[in-house]
Amino acid sequence: MKVRRLTAQDDPGAATGLLQRFFREEGFTTPDTTIAANLLVMLSMDRCAVLLAEEQDTAVGVATVSMEFGIEYGWSAEMGDLYVLPEHRGKGISRMLVASAEDYLRSMGAVGYQVTVTPHGADADLRRFYRGIGFGDEGRALLYKTF
Repeated sequence: MKVRRLTAQDDPGAATGLLQRFFREEGFTTPDTTIAANLLVMLSMDRCAVLLAEEQDTAVGVATVSMEFGIEYGWSAEMGDLYVLPEHRGKGISRMLVASAEDYLRSMGAVGYQVTVTPHGADADLRRFYRGIGFGDEGRALLYKTF
């Protein structure tokens, strides 16, 4: 099992497929074409990372992180996506992706990062998973507005 950071020169096909499947499973309505286009943009940005977990050259998981700068923390980030194929869960792949994301974020000077647990994810008990790897709930609410 290996995790690698994809670059703009890599074929994004496997990561695109995993992210599209993840979005469908989560019940998001984001079109597949939007996911594919935004992934290409993310791959071209040095303050973002797309991490692909591969087992014997087969993509089995993906994670994305994006950096931001703010007054409170300076450089921090968000892990926007973390997905492992259902048949490969329970093998530590999510933890490997998270560790790789953290290595990248530390190398970029981030002091921390956040993750959003969706209602579907809460049903899957992801809060317990994230607390188990060191995330804490600050009691803040994430509000979102689309344009």
